[in-house]
Amino acid sequence: MKITISHPHGNPNSFHAAEAFAEAGWLRSFERGLTGNGLLAGMTNKLPGKAGDRLRSRRLASVASEQQRQHFSWETISRLGKKVKPSGFSSQINWNDVLFCGHDLQVSRQLRPDIDSVYAYEDAACRTFATAKRINALAVYELPLGYFGGVAHEIQRAQHDRPYLPMDFKAEPDWKQQRKNSELSLADLVVIPSEWARDSLNFSKPIPAKVVKVPYGTPAGEMPARTKRPEGPFRVLFAGQIGVRKGVPLLLEAWKSLGLRRARLLLAGSMALDEGYLSDYQDIRYLGPIPRRHLFELMKSTDLFVFPSLADGFGLVIGEAMAMGLPVLTTTNTGGPELITNGREGWCVPAHDADALAERIQWGYMNRDKLWEMGMAARSRAEQWTWSHYRQMLIREISTHLGNGAH
Repeated sequence: MKITISHPHGNPNSFHAAEAFAEAGWLRSFERGLTGNGLLAGMTNKLPGKAGDRLRSRRLASVASEQQRQHFSWETISRLGKKVKPSGFSSQINWNDVLFCGHDLQVSRQLRPDIDSVYAYEDAACRTFATAKRINALAVYELPLGYFGGVAHEIQRAQHDRPYLPMDFKAEPDWKQQRKNSELSLADLVVIPSEWARDSLNFSKPIPAKVVKVPYGTPAGEMPARTKRPEGPFRVLFAGQIGVRKGVPLLLEAWKSLGLRRARLLLAGSMALDEGYLSDYQDIRYLGPIPRRHLFELMKSTDLFVFPSLADGFGLVIGEAMAMGLPVLTTTNTGGPELITNGREGWCVPAHDADALAERIQWGYMNRDKLWEMGMAARSRAEQWTWSHYRQMLIREISTHLGNGAH
């Protein structure tokens, strides 16, 4: 079995998928965007701030450099475009669309005819899969965020239940929906990370025949757990985009209803809501986007991590918080149920339920010592499902679908 994997910039799940294929002896090439490897390593070491951090975090030493093919032109165009015209390439096309579509086009033109399979990701697979069909290679499609129709359903429910919510979510334009559906129809196998992501496929027509679930791993094998109990005010942390899809308005509603003394709610991430939206809430601190290493430091002094998403294929930050030794309160519309047993490492409550969020937060506030014990249980659970476990399961699950060459 020889497989090419493609991702426009590279993220933890694509890195570990590439590593899994390399470990199995399957990897033909990892087609990716800008990296901190090779000739760029010296340059990225000198880059200041977020740009340098971002590229340095993309280094993948576990895969041979000759197996990593760097496509920097489309990412360069996308980054320059954001500087020159932040609103997007057009009203219907943003700069991430340019990056993903451009990368897909470039990889499709360079696929080798001797591969058995191509593994690609949502929004960057359409032309790649079409080429795969022409060279008789199987198309494996990873859908990390869930099917867009399932996401839209949850947002519409939020609009119906709470018409006063600020709706920051924009539906995908028609051309992009058609492209996503084309990718799905071309796929021979769909890989999803959670049961909610599987359920979201019920909104696709037709529903894919071959779907496998491989939950994303935690970094417990790469980072130590915290060793000191949090002191001072009770602290609850959210990390992600501050918007409706991530359930932040419901978290704020729950927080306001409790009126806790000596308590703080910390929000880390980019702001999708109006700037003045947080002004009606007390004891809340907006931190803005922060580097990963700073987020992990912040977790050490936090009592509870909350991720109240309405529609999320997984939420890697759930596993990161658990690896740090934090109990997690999330919803069933994430990858939480794949990692959390209710009442042991945290809770998975129904999405859209602000009362359920408030109830668990208040319990944690009243039982701070027990919350610490739950955090230790979360770390133990994270150690049982690391990225190494993910890689082993990915190979095991997809090998049964890739023909006789997968061994």
